[in-house]
Amino acid sequence: MKEELEKLLSCGDSWAEERAQMALNFMNEHAAGNLSDSEYKELLEDLVRTDAVDAAETNLEIKGILVGAISGAVSVLG
Repeated sequence: MKEELEKLLSCGDSWAEERAQMALNFMNEHAAGNLSDSEYKELLEDLVRTDAVDAAETNLEIKGILVGAISGAVSVLG
């Protein structure tokens, strides 16, 4: 998950790069204990809300990687 997000940081799609950086920041904050599980989950889910993802003019493959990586991070919480 983290590796996929890191790859997106230089994908050339500013929308996806921004979302990937935010997700990585949230992961780091959660790992450091600065975000509870519920806060972390909510923040990650907000990054991939359907309306925001659908509205973004971005490559479908990039969208899929971003959504998959973030959804994977959320699913780890259970």
